Amino acid sequence: MSSKERITRNTRREQRRTELQRSSRTWNVILLGTLGIAAVLLAIFLYSMFTRVGTLPGEVVVPDEGRAVVPEGTVLTFQHEPPSSGTHYGVGAKSGLAAEPVAPGYYLNNLSRGWVVYLYACDTDCAELEAQLQEFYKSSISPDPLYGARKAVITRYEGDLAAPILALAWGHEMPLERVDQGLLTQWYQRFVNRGPISGP
Repeated sequence: MSSKERITRNTRREQRRTELQRSSRTWNVILLGTLGIAAVLLAIFLYSMFTRVGTLPGEVVVPDEGRAVVPEGTVLTFQHEPPSSGTHYGVGAKSGLAAEPVAPGYYLNNLSRGWVVYLYACDTDCAELEAQLQEFYKSSISPDPLYGARKAVITRYEGDLAAPILALAWGHEMPLERVDQGLLTQWYQRFVNRGPISGP
């Protein structure tokens, strides 16, 4: 082998080594970046799980009535009124203040997936109360850290309530005489993503 061929071969070998090192560095950066993002997301999730608000004033634990799923239109009965657990439909309500009352069969679907529900009742004109609840939703209900959704439903209740407002989570309730944004926000923080199943 001539001196010129030896130099050419060494040059090619050096180029391959350089390319392999460059490729290896690129993959290391991608891997470390992915691990870094995963660590940040895990830290956010753990922080949200371990910084939940404790038991709130007036909070009541309600016996669990199960979580069977049945077709829409099925007649449902409950032991506790209003229900905060029990047999429900396979679809839930949309986030926010509902234009029409949401039946328990739908909002229980939301509760089962770790949403909270705020029921309200009023004699005749609900405009002022609804405006306060809408403002609370817009200013205080932020997307949850796990699914990025505002997991709260606000709906007028057609049955009897113990107070003008009743905050619900799966198996829990809290009556309120007025729109207390602080307590309603703490309720959301305490129970979001704490249903019997996980889902957006």
